[in-house]
Amino acid sequence: MAYNHKNSPAIGCANNVAEKTCIEVNKVFDVCMQQKSISSTLNVSFCGDPTGATVTSVTNSGPGVISCTSVTPISGSPCSRVRYNLTVPIIVEATTLAGCKITGTSSITFEQDLVLRVPQDGVFLPEVVALAAIVGMQNSLCGCELRTTLCVTLITKVVADVILVVPSFGYPVLPPCQEFTEDVCSGVFNTPVFPR
Repeated sequence: MAYNHKNSPAIGCANNVAEKTCIEVNKVFDVCMQQKSISSTLNVSFCGDPTGATVTSVTNSGPGVISCTSVTPISGSPCSRVRYNLTVPIIVEATTLAGCKITGTSSITFEQDLVLRVPQDGVFLPEVVALAAIVGMQNSLCGCELRTTLCVTLITKVVADVILVVPSFGYPVLPPCQEFTEDVCSGVFNTPVFPR
């Protein structure tokens, strides 16, 4: 194997003089994470007959949809009370008695009531966004009814598109790509020609 981490190229800068650069970014003003387990019963819509099927996996199948968002400033505090509903799509994979794989869909809604810093002093106000990762454990299926313990990770962010001025050293000098090879001679060729 010819790859040698010690000799791998590093990104450099064209100059060492800092300049001011305007960049457009999605700035995060506040963020929090919740992890919890929820025992739940979900009605699942299957493509196929789920009779006698064994569940192989329960996961979220995409981003959640936020609705009913309410932001209420808390008097005497830089924070606000943030309430919203997050509906997350769920995909259920199962194997029938005949060994066929079938999939089903469902969803679960979380009612959130949080305290976050939401700036109120701009013309363009930030928005509340949420990410969800869900894994179902201890799953049992009875017809189209799924009993599961959901391991849920929710991340809530207060974000806004902003323009920032940051110090910059200009554009990077990009190193050439290093190609991977299994040349039998690579170990010999990577050895110094003369002793050090």
